[in-house]
Parts: sequence; structure tokens; C-alpha cells
Amino acid sequence: MRHSEPFKAILAVLAMVCGAAWTPSAGAAADRFQALEAKLSAALANSDRAAVDKLWDDQLVFVFPDGTLSRKAERLKAQVPPVAGSGPKLVATNDDVTVEYEDTHVAVVVVRSSWRFGDRAPERFVATHVWIERPEGWRLISAQVAEAAPPKPPR
Repeated sequence: MRHSEPFKAILAVLAMVCGAAWTPSAGAAADRFQALEAKLSAALANSDRAAVDKLWDDQLVFVFPDGTLSRKAERLKAQVPPVAGSGPKLVATNDDVTVEYEDTHVAVVVVRSSWRFGDRAPERFVATHVWIERPEGWRLISAQVAEAAPPKPPR
């Protein structure tokens, strides 16, 4: 079977090419991005500028629910901790985090979240987050946020 050597070489090349696009199991990806999204929500809710800065890529593009665009520098300026005792604390909860796509350096994550100030009814959002892997770790490079439709009442 002299022809098997070229066949093995082709298989080896295909394995290398496919290996470059290898995606970890859904469980590993889900755990990684659940943790990243939890860190991001906590940092935003606490106006922790240093933590947010580490999670956001320098090329971040943020699209607000009204369609306005913002970049990292602008968004970081808005991360001002509230004055102690100035009002109710913001509580952010990720209701669902789904990894829609991941390859070796990019992931698309859909996050459904609830944001509540004190006793007010929660505001619900759905966001598409694009994460990019940099040498220093995963960073959010793009986010588009929309108001989520209110939950449907049970029938």
C-alpha cells in the first residue's frame, strides 16, 4: 500500500488545520464565559473602573439600547462609584449566559440580565458580547445591548 503514505500526510495536514480551529467542549466554554460575564456584571454594578478596564479590550465598541455608540475611554469615564449613602445600590444578575460561538481566539456570548436599583422593578436586558483572546486573557471587544421583552405571564 504505497499510496497510504500520501494519504497519511494529507490526514496529518487536515488534522493540523482542524486543530487550529478546535473548540473546547461546551461545558468548558460555558464555565469560562459564565465566570467572565459574572466578573463584568459585578464590576459594572460596583462601578469598579479598574476591574472593568481589565475586562474591556482597548478597541471596545459599545452599542446602547438607543443605538448610540461608545468606546472604552468614554465608558470608563462613566464608571464613577456612587457617593456612600446617595441612594439604592445597583444589583446586576445574569439570568442566562449562552456561548453562541467560540473558536481559539473569539467568542460570541448572549447574556440575559436583570439590573435593579433598590426596591424598583428590575430592568431586563439582552446583550450580544464578543470576546477576543489577547495575550493577557479574554477581553470584551464588542457589546450591543437591547431592552429585553418583559417575561410572558404563565397561561
